Amino acid sequence: MDQLITLTIDDQEVTVPPGTSVLDAARKLGIDIPTMCHYAKLTAVGACRLCLVEIEKVRGLQPACATPVRLDMVVRTDTPDIRTTRATTLEFLLTNHPLDCPVCDKGGECDLQDQVFTYGPDRSRFIETKRHKAKAHLLSDQIIMDQERCVLCRRCIRFLQEWADDVQLGVIERGAKSYVDTFDGEPLDSIFSGNVTNLCPVGALTSRRFRFSARSWELDRADSICNNCGMGCNISLHTKANRLKRVVPRENLAVNDEWLCNRGQFDHSFADAETRVMTPMLREGGELKPASWDAALDAVAGRLRLALEEGDSPSIGVWGSARASNEANYLLQRLARGALRTNNVTLDAPAPDQPRLIASPQQLANSDLVVVVGMDVAEVAPVLELHCRHNAISSGTRFVVLHDAPTHLAKFGIGLTVNAGAAVAVLNGIVRQLIEKGNAKRASRLDELKGWVSAFTPAAVEKATGVSAEALTDAADALVQAGKITVLYGGDHATDETLRSAVTNLTLLTGAEGPDFVPADANVIGAADMGMSPEYWPGYQAYTDQRARDRLGKTWGQKRLPTESGLREIATLKTAYVLGKPAADMPEAAFLIVQTDRLEDAPENADVVLPACSFAECEGTYTNLMGRVQVVDAAMRPMGESRPDWWILTQIGQRLGKANCWAFESAGDVFAEIARCVPAYADMTYRSLLPTGMLRKTEPDRLSFAEAEFAL
Repeated sequence: MDQLITLTIDDQEVTVPPGTSVLDAARKLGIDIPTMCHYAKLTAVGACRLCLVEIEKVRGLQPACATPVRLDMVVRTDTPDIRTTRATTLEFLLTNHPLDCPVCDKGGECDLQDQVFTYGPDRSRFIETKRHKAKAHLLSDQIIMDQERCVLCRRCIRFLQEWADDVQLGVIERGAKSYVDTFDGEPLDSIFSGNVTNLCPVGALTSRRFRFSARSWELDRADSICNNCGMGCNISLHTKANRLKRVVPRENLAVNDEWLCNRGQFDHSFADAETRVMTPMLREGGELKPASWDAALDAVAGRLRLALEEGDSPSIGVWGSARASNEANYLLQRLARGALRTNNVTLDAPAPDQPRLIASPQQLANSDLVVVVGMDVAEVAPVLELHCRHNAISSGTRFVVLHDAPTHLAKFGIGLTVNAGAAVAVLNGIVRQLIEKGNAKRASRLDELKGWVSAFTPAAVEKATGVSAEALTDAADALVQAGKITVLYGGDHATDETLRSAVTNLTLLTGAEGPDFVPADANVIGAADMGMSPEYWPGYQAYTDQRARDRLGKTWGQKRLPTESGLREIATLKTAYVLGKPAADMPEAAFLIVQTDRLEDAPENADVVLPACSFAECEGTYTNLMGRVQVVDAAMRPMGESRPDWWILTQIGQRLGKANCWAFESAGDVFAEIARCVPAYADMTYRSLLPTGMLRKTEPDRLSFAEAEFAL
């Protein structure tokens, strides 16, 4: 370990690691040094000259952000020369800066505004006409540029280069004519471009959606979790008059760091009244008509009770949602198994049984090589892709990507464009080459594995998959040369046991981390943990486990729980209860109940539509693709007559069973029962999950080689 360095700043000693900047050392002491261009997650450039300090035995003032500490360095941060220089620098920045703070969206949270109030002059000596540049220049459908306000800090440029690997912005012209724009006037189409609006220290880059809609001090703020994908990025929802005005990232180093994708930042459709189901609806005379809550709930309970009385329990099924909370999915399967006595429980986004998950973004950062199978990470989990790109740029992480279309990550290694459904053959071919090269990290059953993949020669694989023999060999060589390897898989075929076997074989053979499953939807892992499966009860407890049946039956107040496996396809059943959006190919059931927040998810053949709150209007928990359980807080009052999912299911449960066994008064009450019934969530409480969540417990891996069959 390198020796620590001690220096003196404003007569205070501080000890820091080598490579620390003077700015960071000063901040450790609580000494404020103003900056404009500096940002902790970006490379220092020393462009704004606001952070100049005096250093003994060094001629002239030095930028604190770009000056590394040295042993016994003596620094001054507040001298007459420094104060004069800061004021002059700010005065210079304001010479052509439009003084439109009253209408600027950044007003109240502008770094330049704050610095001028604290360090700037009280009047300007500049009397010439200001230079004018483009105003309200549309960089993309979501981002507007006011070039007059830009202070040329280059934060936006550096983020797109250093994190997103999208070199799309640059400084055009020179001197006083300089401005930031896309090259050749092309649209800014990076899927991570929304982050530049948060990084901009002034009002130069603003959100088109938020522009002129509210002042920062008028906004109410609530911590939440984005549910657009399985990453579970931490966000803050900013509202005014019970309307969502903007979504901004919230720092959580274990998940999204402090970044969002454009979908997470700009897709506000979940809170738009125009897209929402606002009142319960019942089918009368062939049409869905508004109804009261009591009428709708009584109709649902009456239909389900009638089916039970007629002995039709096996013909009832429930359909969980990977976009709904843990509490909603838990109560839905509890309703099915307890009150309706059926294991016909399924999920709209199936996951492999008890999949292994990525531990953290740091796992990928520490890997020399990451193998990605069956997906474009940018589509499945965009911010995970952002971590991957940054790791490639900053740490040299390489990638081998097997997908049926080109991907951005292939730029950092090898892209194997595979014929649809043929990834198993490519994996078998790579395994065969690794065995031939003597690069097996696991000897047990190696001869058996060698026999399984013997037919997958480079020529045979090329003919079956479209991947050239040369590319196959390059991928195998990359695995041989790599130190630490991580294997990820996902996409449309992620639940294919043959693919999972092939991925597992590669993982075991190379001694890699994984294979780690990457789901596309927000709460696939949580819904599966809650028992949203016909074969497993909550916590992956088998329906044949008598002790689990007795324990859950006692908790649920039900002596008779189902003893038969359920159906994965509930579309053929007489009565279906769907949480979220029914499958597009679901035929008309005799009675279809849909509980959703989106008008588009209410099909014409539904008999009852129950309006649920969006995740912005109710509390709950979600489990992300790393197994991190996180809390969603309510940012808005429910729209119309919508109600939280847990409340709706509780009301139906009370009508069908013992009211005292459905006496939940909050999402926290439901989660408390989850913690008792799901071993992986034991000892968790709402309080313990705040503010950054907790990783659920995991079982030790029990992986072994298995034949991955593929017809060549």
